[in-house]
Amino acid sequence: MKNKKRILALGLAGSLLLSGEAMAGSPEFARSEDEWAKLRDDVLEYDEIEDLIHEYNATVIKNQLDLNDFHKDYGETNDEWADRYRELADDLEDSLNYPDVEDSDYATTMSTIVTNEMQIETWREAADDALEDYMTYYLNYTATEKTLASTAQSDMVSYYLQQLQLETDVKSRELLEETYQNIQIKRDLGSATEAEVLLAKEDLLAADKTIQDDESAIETLREQMIVLMGWSHDAQPEIREIPEIDFDHIAAMDPEADKEAALENNYTLRVNKRKLENATEEDTIDTLKTSIRENEQMIGASLLSGYQAVLANQAAYELAQSQADLEERNLATAERQYALGNLSRMEYLTQKNTTENAQIAVETARLDLFQAVQDYDWAVNGLASA
Repeated sequence: MKNKKRILALGLAGSLLLSGEAMAGSPEFARSEDEWAKLRDDVLEYDEIEDLIHEYNATVIKNQLDLNDFHKDYGETNDEWADRYRELADDLEDSLNYPDVEDSDYATTMSTIVTNEMQIETWREAADDALEDYMTYYLNYTATEKTLASTAQSDMVSYYLQQLQLETDVKSRELLEETYQNIQIKRDLGSATEAEVLLAKEDLLAADKTIQDDESAIETLREQMIVLMGWSHDAQPEIREIPEIDFDHIAAMDPEADKEAALENNYTLRVNKRKLENATEEDTIDTLKTSIRENEQMIGASLLSGYQAVLANQAAYELAQSQADLEERNLATAERQYALGNLSRMEYLTQKNTTENAQIAVETARLDLFQAVQDYDWAVNGLASA
């Protein structure tokens, strides 16, 4: 992505814009030359999204740097984390210098000491109550990365759904334009009023505004989507089509059978289980056990809800296909009637518009079903609501 991608890396001291060749989160040896070439071209394909997020998303890169710093400062285990807090508290306590009563800055110094003593107490309490460790941080950061990937995938689906909406609105405007022209002719012939012409004109202007809004929404989605994956907002990568639906995969879905994987993979549940391993206080242990039970129940419910959404969207897709087939037959009939002079041009165009909208509705339903499948898959793979 030469001269196209930009990574915004946020640091404690501020922000840094890295321009030119995109900087990846992984070392060069982590992928083959072909894999890097595919990620670095100016083409966005749906199946690249997870890898692009991993390598070029600013939040993911910053989190990886933070995780490395955490490992360096606090180690891997909960004991190392707690020891680090105690060490900080001890170092600060050793540095306290109590003033002599005669010291002219006695009040200010004592205020500082009191503040430091409160900080010492806070750190020691944090050490005693510590539940976090390297693994909990790693799991939370991984969950963030996967959520960003899921968001980017949804943005890509929405991008094409919005394009379909634009196509629908453009076709509606074409019909409104035809209506406007007809009313003008009728007015000239004395069979329509000027008020009717003005109303038709208002409808046409409203349609123009709707189309402008559609175009703006498409551009907003495009920018949001590509920035998530490391491009600059003004880049113009080629955005490939959404893949076809794998109906065999849908047929194999089973929320009861998939629940085991969903529980094993869920990031929220894994974090809470890790915290439970680190907990020592009875109250904390009881609270975490309750949270884990609730997590497991919510994950099962989320998976079932996702599966039902897939089935509902599949039914809607099949219905849209049937409706489109019907409207295509109606259009064929309308074309014959129009050719014989038994149908007006306006009636023919209305049927043509209805048929085209039915065809667009099929693609819209396909994308809705595709999104529902992806949502279910993400629920199985760790992102079920818990």
